[in-house]
Amino acid sequence: MDANASFVRRYALVLFFVLAYGFSWGTFFILGGPFVFPLGALLAAFIMASLTGGLKDLLSRLLRWRVGIQWYAAALLVGPAIALAALYLNGLLGAPLPTAAQLGPWYSLFLLFPAVLFDAPFWEETGWRGFALPRFPSTRSPLFNTLILGLLVIGWHLPIALSERAIATPYLIGAFSSAFVTNWVYYNTRGSALLPMLYHTAANTAGPYFFSMFAGSEQVRYFWLLAGVTLVVAVVVILVTGPALQRQPRRPVEPAPAL
Repeated sequence: MDANASFVRRYALVLFFVLAYGFSWGTFFILGGPFVFPLGALLAAFIMASLTGGLKDLLSRLLRWRVGIQWYAAALLVGPAIALAALYLNGLLGAPLPTAAQLGPWYSLFLLFPAVLFDAPFWEETGWRGFALPRFPSTRSPLFNTLILGLLVIGWHLPIALSERAIATPYLIGAFSSAFVTNWVYYNTRGSALLPMLYHTAANTAGPYFFSMFAGSEQVRYFWLLAGVTLVVAVVVILVTGPALQRQPRRPVEPAPAL
């Protein structure tokens, strides 16, 4: 193995984040907006997986669907439940709750789901849970690795957050808190990137859907409530599962190929 290949394999995780930040931040400032922002994580994942011989593992995690049905329920329902809780809390604080006409037909969220999946979660989770998280040191606890990943993810989101200054702080709090809930799904599904992708999509479908039904200060307050409820759920997950983020771990998360 030549020196360049050895360097790439040794620092694959660092290089992944350099590429993800570079692609996403670069296109954000060059194009003047987040038009292709999420693609940075996807491109970085496939480039580094190709260079390090980890492409098979990456694809395996993206297609890892044989998990308990309860984890499909968790992935698809916890995010919308958080959004609904924030919605009703906003109503208790004085905001008018959406009317039936505003909510639209009951299947509205299902129609939005595929579009939201390919708007960000597919691109992001291919990077965060498909490539990066399996390469975090196994000698550290899942909780500690989640803390580091959460900080890196909110750092990656900074340009988008700062472009919406009114909700920048709750946006980042919500993104950080979501890392713990998403990784709870990841660690309980044998390191699947598919189930976290479904969680991310369900949360991104419901939260903005209800957010759009408010205006002005009530809209900002909804975003704060959404971040607050997500943080509470993250704390509950940590208290119940501990540093392993698994209440009763039965099978270890399958590691990525050694680098």
